Amino acid sequence: RIQILFEQKMFVILIFAVIFGMCIIHKSKKLYKYQYGAFSKQVISTLDLVEDELNEYNNPPTISTTEMTKLFDASEVQVPATYIDILHDLKEDDNFTLGESLLIASMLKEKQSNDAYYHLKSPRPVNKKLERKPVFLGGSCNPTTWRGDIVIPMFQAKHIDFFNPQVDEWTEALVQVEARAKEQANLLFFVLDNETRSLASIMETCYFLGTGKPLTLIVKEIDCSNANKWHIQGEELDEYEIDLLNDLKRYVLEIAKLEHIPVFKDTHTAAHYVSALHDGSVDLKRQNSKNRRMGISALKCILNKVKNVGKLFDEHSTKSGLIKSPHTLTKVCSKICKRSEEDTHIAAGMERIGKIKYPLDRDQFMAYFSELHNEMATTSLNMRRKRKLTNKPRVIVPDWSDNHFIKKKKGEIESFESLLRNSDAPVEFLPFYDVLYESQPNDVHLMIIPEGEHATLCMMQAAFLLGRGSHVVLYMRDYCADGSRAPPSPTAQKDYRRCRVYLQDMAVLHNMKIFDCPEECVDHVKTLMT
Repeated sequence: RIQILFEQKMFVILIFAVIFGMCIIHKSKKLYKYQYGAFSKQVISTLDLVEDELNEYNNPPTISTTEMTKLFDASEVQVPATYIDILHDLKEDDNFTLGESLLIASMLKEKQSNDAYYHLKSPRPVNKKLERKPVFLGGSCNPTTWRGDIVIPMFQAKHIDFFNPQVDEWTEALVQVEARAKEQANLLFFVLDNETRSLASIMETCYFLGTGKPLTLIVKEIDCSNANKWHIQGEELDEYEIDLLNDLKRYVLEIAKLEHIPVFKDTHTAAHYVSALHDGSVDLKRQNSKNRRMGISALKCILNKVKNVGKLFDEHSTKSGLIKSPHTLTKVCSKICKRSEEDTHIAAGMERIGKIKYPLDRDQFMAYFSELHNEMATTSLNMRRKRKLTNKPRVIVPDWSDNHFIKKKKGEIESFESLLRNSDAPVEFLPFYDVLYESQPNDVHLMIIPEGEHATLCMMQAAFLLGRGSHVVLYMRDYCADGSRAPPSPTAQKDYRRCRVYLQDMAVLHNMKIFDCPEECVDHVKTLMT
């Protein structure tokens, strides 16, 4: 009898345990809801998904190609249908969760809004029909043969005049000859290939992008997808230099797009374009629209950012993969945005979204951060639009915190920046494109050029500003190889030094000051502000 009573009690306890467990599971499912905000509601309402089903899931729902198209349309993101397939091809597991899709849509929306804004800021006209003036064949030289093999025969057949700067033996006397040829040319035809580093050509291209002179570009990135190694003039490049050279060219592509410059991937197509331009038969309106279209490299960049968001979530979430407190949420969002936890922009964005329920899993956090990203991007763009010109000059310094090459070597720049922050000068640290397009006529651009290979990124920005006619003050260190990796070859070091010489020559030509002492540079800037 005792045994029977014991078994009955155990049965009752088991029933209560099951009921209690079901209550906990039901409660946890209610907690695991997507936290909707204005952006999320606008987007998700167009999908063929029932909200109640989204709020009761065990695994994050995946988004089909059709649903992704609807999601982008609802986000007011305009991308060709083929790009959605490309996004899926670029994704390692070929599937996007709802949170990832919302974040991608938010980032695409920001990019297209910024592109449209900067197009309005850039007054450069598109190329018109060529006059009977020479075309300057600039860009990569020895050992490339694109001039003699492709362009010159085609131009000769079309009776297009050209100037070829590539000679067997180059001398200093040719500097002035080339300068006159560039000045007199009606079009600059520049090739940045992957057979050379093209560092000086990249500097020169950025300079002419700033001047607004008609330009046609051919840009070839280094593609190691089908090979593990890449050689330039017999030298094997390491992964760092490959990424750096490609990064430089991506910045060139972005600036060229904002400046309405036609860009091509192969020289033959570009030469045909110039021939059509010469005949007056090219559809300029269609070509200009094509050049503004978002490239695959931009999609790759956005996917990398989404991957980084997930990585930072994993680093700061609990072992069970959850964020359980506002403090942790703020910390992760601040790290993703590369801002301090006390940053007012993040606090304001989170306040506008409103209260949310915890905990948040990985995909719910993605959805939440898409909301925060959209809030901050909208606020930033509105601030730019409301910014008015004033008579008060500013010192503009580039903020490279979002570039991993500069970020790794930030220590070289931080000491200089601290001098600026402690000075009385009205200093503003602006992102890359704001530096190029948000400056006022009486602003002074202080360009900090550190000593390593990564400084080429800073130099190309300075070259553009010199071409634009901005007031530039250069703080430039002598070139020194990056000590964290094997030293570059003598040929490579010569290439990196050569682009510094080019920038120095341009600064001297425009009567701009160059300093190698931080204190003297800051004193000079303070003098300009008084």
